[in-house]
Formats: sequence, structure tokens, C-alpha cells
Amino acid sequence: MERANSEDRIIIARLLDKIKSAKKFAGAEVTDFYDPHRQKLLSPVLALEQGISFTWTGGYQEAERRRAVVCPDYMEAEEQDDRLALLAVAGNFKFRALTHRDFLGAILALGIKREKIGDIIVYEGGCQVITDRDIGEYIARNLVRVNRLGVEAKTVPLEELKLPEEQVREIFATVPSLRLDAVAAAGYGVSRSRMAEEVRAEKVRVNWVVVSDCAHPVGEGDRISIRGRGRVEIGMIKGETRKGRIALVLKRYS
Repeated sequence: MERANSEDRIIIARLLDKIKSAKKFAGAEVTDFYDPHRQKLLSPVLALEQGISFTWTGGYQEAERRRAVVCPDYMEAEEQDDRLALLAVAGNFKFRALTHRDFLGAILALGIKREKIGDIIVYEGGCQVITDRDIGEYIARNLVRVNRLGVEAKTVPLEELKLPEEQVREIFATVPSLRLDAVAAAGYGVSRSRMAEEVRAEKVRVNWVVVSDCAHPVGEGDRISIRGRGRVEIGMIKGETRKGRIALVLKRYS
């Protein structure tokens, strides 16, 4: 298991409380929503715990943010209620396109904690939000404005989920080294000095963890992301060129 910081230890403690409750009351418990980094941190804790069954769920197969469903091992975790709700948010965005950050910020402004929100799928004319069922109706009643634009929010059946459509572009590049600033600059099409500023400003994540060290090494399969600008995945490291640079195949998701 990865080394846990103080915040991670709090999350692990909450998970252990959920496990204890599931065993004591012989029923299913659900955790908060976590990004893939935290899922990777918590999965070994769940796997090592005796007497339980668990699964990760986020509303659809490719969901990034997921919650764990935990129950005694004589029950099937996949068959338990994951207590998800789906919100549809619509408005007249003809003259201003709203982003993931706009919708998330408006929801958090209602006093909702980030860990209660799953994926937010943005599309033309609005978005859909996967959230905890206990707060779904509260958000639907109170979310009336996003970035000063009026919106209407309502809960809808999960069967009406609109799966996100990602655009993927392959980028063939050469870099002097596998430093974060060099690879990210190639993936996002900016200068290395500008990307270094982004990294030092803690705007860049590697595998969903904020990294502020420009020299942080990255490798095949790593994902680099910047909020609002999509993500870059290192698809393949092809080796050195004749001039001693490293040839890469990057995948840019937007």
C-alpha cells in the first residue's frame, strides 16, 4: 500500500469505520467518492480486511470518481444499493459555454463537500452530475445559478446518463528527458518554461496527485492532467533518437 499522509490516514480511518459498521449491522455501507489515486490507496485496505465483500462504483464503467460499497462476505457487494443519484442541469448557454469548474464551483458553493460528488459530465446545454442520493434533491432544489447564469436542476433516473465523449489525439514528440515539465510541455503544446510555471504553481497532477517538482520523473502509462485542459497520457516510450532525445507517443484527451 502507498505511504499515507495525514489526510489519507483520516480517509483510511473512515473506511475502517464503514467496514466495522457493515460487519456489526450485517448490511451494506458506502464510502465517499474518491479519485483514482485514493481508490488505489484504499483498495489494498479493503482487500486485506477479512469477512467483507466490496466493489467500486461510479454510475458507469469508465467513471473516474468512485465510491466503495462494503458488506459482509456472505452478501454480494455488486448487488447492493450504491445509493447514487443523477442530476441533470440545463440552461441557456448559447452565448457562454460553461465548464466542469463552473458547475463544480456552483455545487460546492451550496455547502456540499467535494467527496459527495462523483463525475460531472459536461455537454452542450448543460451537464449531468453523479452524486450521493441523500443530497441529490437538495442540490436540485438549490442549484439555480451557475456563473451568474440561471439553470434548472432535477434528479433523473440513472438510465438517462449521457456517457462522456472524449476526443483523443496522438502526439509524436521528442523530449530531452522524462522530466515532468518536458513531457507535459510536449503534450500540451506549450513552452517548457511556461509548463514549469504551471508545475511550480501546483496546477499539474500526475496520476491524480499534485506535483510541484519540475524534475519529477514520468514514465509509460502515467497520466498528466491540468484542470480545464484535459489530460495527457504517455502511451509509449520508443527510445532514443540519433541526437540523444527520447521519442514518445502521447495521447491527448480533451
